[in-house]
Amino acid sequence: DQFTSLNEEGDDDEEEDDGDEEEDEATSAMGSALAGETKLESQLFNTEADLVRPHGVLSGRVYLSETKLRFIATGTNEALLEGDWSEAVARDSALTWSLASIRQMHRRRYLMAQTALELYDEEGDALLLNFVDKRKRSRVRSWLKKKCHLEYRDRDRHRPAFQKCLNELQEAWHRRELSNFDYLTRLNELAGRSQNDLNQYPIFPWVLCDYESEQLDLSDPRSFRDLSRPMGAQAETQRQLVAQLYSDFVDEEIPKFHYGSHYSTMGFVLYYLMRLEPFTSYHKGLQSGRFDHADRLFHSFKSTYHSCTHSSSDVKELIPELFYLPDALLNRNQLPLGERQDGQRLDDVVLPPWADGAVDFIAKHRAALESDYVSAHLHEWIDLIFGYKQRGPAAVAALNVFFHLTYEGNVNLSQLKDQAEIRSLKAQINNFGQTPPQLMMQPHPQRRPRAPPTAPAAPLGAASSAPIGNFRVEHVPVAMLPLDDSVLLFDSSRKLVSHKSGVWT
Repeated sequence: DQFTSLNEEGDDDEEEDDGDEEEDEATSAMGSALAGETKLESQLFNTEADLVRPHGVLSGRVYLSETKLRFIATGTNEALLEGDWSEAVARDSALTWSLASIRQMHRRRYLMAQTALELYDEEGDALLLNFVDKRKRSRVRSWLKKKCHLEYRDRDRHRPAFQKCLNELQEAWHRRELSNFDYLTRLNELAGRSQNDLNQYPIFPWVLCDYESEQLDLSDPRSFRDLSRPMGAQAETQRQLVAQLYSDFVDEEIPKFHYGSHYSTMGFVLYYLMRLEPFTSYHKGLQSGRFDHADRLFHSFKSTYHSCTHSSSDVKELIPELFYLPDALLNRNQLPLGERQDGQRLDDVVLPPWADGAVDFIAKHRAALESDYVSAHLHEWIDLIFGYKQRGPAAVAALNVFFHLTYEGNVNLSQLKDQAEIRSLKAQINNFGQTPPQLMMQPHPQRRPRAPPTAPAAPLGAASSAPIGNFRVEHVPVAMLPLDDSVLLFDSSRKLVSHKSGVWT
């Protein structure tokens, strides 16, 4: 595990835990007062909390005892999406988790406030609980630290332990002990992105720009997107446009920005995943109970990439599933997705010519993510999303400034009294994107190059063979075996390929 060990001496938690000892004394006193109860386990602490699900927020109370965490609903469900969620609400109205089953604990941001806690049990099930304030969350978290057998809990990013964790993670990536996919997954986790919160879903980059060729050449830099620029600045014409928009914008209350939209929203997540349940139901709930117009649904990679690189209002990045889940591209449920204006009926996602089906696309897409080109440039994208180019002069120079309410620290609902203003800001937060917390203030170091493979010695007088990296990908190589005079490759289509003297057979 690349994260800091929980058994490490000198637990380094955030300031919200200050005062926990005093609160724990009060908690212990409550436990002593209830110690005479034998039929039911004593409740040591309870507090108001909301259970957050993609479809809605259920208000209730959290009850903690020596061995259990219980959530009991006390109010109605505040639906975030239209639809009949009565069965889901009924299941969530009374939940009990054994503290011994809880394996992970993460502090989360909810509605731009650091008041939520996400828990994972040994089966991988999750609870996202939002508390009245940061101190209530701290009290619950302090109890869980003592009573749960945690394999991981997050660290405050303003403390040395977090920086140590981040440095260890970077070094593991540099040594290639972590793949690009795994490294991005960990960075998203550290930034509080969660697949249980559609408004703060993990963010992955577009890595390719070639969605037209018959064959995908991963040795050609022209196959790849420019990872040093945001999606809205890939094309020169767009760079000029967004720079001019930033320069011309003048408002006494609203800071300048390049993009009024964002690269990650609930709508974009559901755009990519709408062919799969429960995301189909979530998508329809977001669209008043029906599918959006066919021309606005996920139709093809080529058209979506073009839209994201030629419009300042559509600059979305990708999600992790598009690197491992072929079913996201298939209409297996035969959903009536409608007909586009050009007469095409929507069904499966239209793939590039170089992809022989959804499985082949995902395999090649993942190979592109792990390619040498992306490995050499991924740090530039990380600077944009999680790093020093996220804010300030570096963000302005990189054409990477978004609407100010998407950034942490610019919204504080607890200080507002006007209910109409509160509702308006909640709608902004829930529908128009949330920029991740800034993890790094300095440029991210580039990944060290891959060590060259040891080539077998060629017989005297033999013709030199072409480098392994310079071939056009038909299927993803999964294993390589050097022999005396050739190299055998076994690929994802279960084809055995022999490379000898520059010839593929």
